[in-house]
Amino acid sequence: MSELLKLPGLRLEVVGGARGLEREITWAHISELSDPTPWLSGGELLLTTGMALGQEEGAQRLYVERLVSAGVSGLCFGVGFGFEKTPDAMVTAAEEAGLCVLEVPLPVPFIAITKAISAELSEERLRDAQMSVEMHERLASLVSEGAGPADVLDEVCELRNGWAILFDSGGGVVARSGSGSPSPEEVWAALPPGLADGQELDTSAEASPEGSRLAVRVVSGRRQEAVLVYGAARKLQGRDRIVVHHAVTVLGLLLASRRAVIEAERRIAGDLLSEAFAGRLRGPDLERRLELAGFPGVSALTALALEPLEGSDPRGLQDLSWALDGILGRRCPAARTTVTHGRVACLVAHDSPETLARELLDELEHSSRRSGLGLHAVRAGVGETVSVAGVRRSYLTAVFALRAARGRSRLGLPSDLGSYRFLLSAQPTPLLEGYVRTVLGPLRDRDQTRSSQLVESVRAFIAAGGRWERGAEALGIHRHTLRYRVRQAEQLLNRDLGSAEDRLEVWLALKAAEILEE
Repeated sequence: MSELLKLPGLRLEVVGGARGLEREITWAHISELSDPTPWLSGGELLLTTGMALGQEEGAQRLYVERLVSAGVSGLCFGVGFGFEKTPDAMVTAAEEAGLCVLEVPLPVPFIAITKAISAELSEERLRDAQMSVEMHERLASLVSEGAGPADVLDEVCELRNGWAILFDSGGGVVARSGSGSPSPEEVWAALPPGLADGQELDTSAEASPEGSRLAVRVVSGRRQEAVLVYGAARKLQGRDRIVVHHAVTVLGLLLASRRAVIEAERRIAGDLLSEAFAGRLRGPDLERRLELAGFPGVSALTALALEPLEGSDPRGLQDLSWALDGILGRRCPAARTTVTHGRVACLVAHDSPETLARELLDELEHSSRRSGLGLHAVRAGVGETVSVAGVRRSYLTAVFALRAARGRSRLGLPSDLGSYRFLLSAQPTPLLEGYVRTVLGPLRDRDQTRSSQLVESVRAFIAAGGRWERGAEALGIHRHTLRYRVRQAEQLLNRDLGSAEDRLEVWLALKAAEILEE
């Protein structure tokens, strides 16, 4: 509105509410009604001579209050018709509400003001369109030159004189630029939950005496890649929004292309880890491929196994894997992850794997509390530290340390292995296969031919310490059904599961079968 005062020939004078001069005008509207608000949408500059107001001060104040409630940008009051000057009651009310009142001298027609506003709005739209094209060309040029997210933020801050922070979905800082910004932790914490988790909002804006902020989701396809927050120590303008939204488009393309490259690398590395953990890749070939995957000249490796406490769908496991990639990248000289058997498995080179595992769990919990991703309910198993040739053994010890510690701790260590350690030392595989076949063969054959579930029933019975009620509850069946199945198993095995010696032998065979299934 302050631009109107600079236009030649209008001779407008501020008589009240000068602090409202910075408001933007969306249109100009002339009305002599005592209540023009039904025909206003907000942002207009209202022009009137006050013919319908009369001399009653209460009516004059009420008129101003109505305009304020309707969200008008300002009031132009034409004098020389019903009033020689703008009524004092209107000036006082406008001053209190911060509504700018401009007095229009008699020789100046309202049509001159509306034409001036229309011309200025047209020129402003043209300038915005030109700036939008220039912004697009500048950012497109950056991308073609191989620029990254930080370069885009630098361009935004240079154009609009503010600050910008780009967050990943967990609240981590991808890039930042500009000066005078609050701490990233404060900025992220202030975001509405619906925007931070990508569930409800696409954009959020707020203003305070300290300045303004605009937060926008960065999306590629249906996936939220990041959140961009732009701030300035002033009220945001339309051009700020244009620049930010152009930046969001470019950032979405950059992050999506980066994700595609990373996902391709992760798939290749994941296939390698899966082959190594399964024991199908070993020797010089394993060593050579690990070097290509980011483990050059590494002599000591450790596998970690992480799984959600309550299970997770494939998308949840992939999110967990992505989160671990980010954390490990900051803490390890070499690390890779893969999703396998309903868990996330990692291979790392680190001096203290146990310390690393604890830090991973703590950071996942902290990240989940900030972002609401639900990743904090996770347990981890730490494998033995081995040479390249022992990668499978490290993975197996991580998985079974996790199982051995189940219910007691969120972290399983090699020291928790118990009987698993004895069985793992009984490798190679043919030895374990022969043992399992000798002890459990009849049960496995019956289950395969008749779907009788005898192996699982025996496992639940022994795990329950021989207690029928607890074992049946674990399987979700009646205790008499469990008793019948166990009696069948005893006959097929020619063993008495009430005997500690027979029960131990069967239990060891069941654990050996678990190792063979991994």
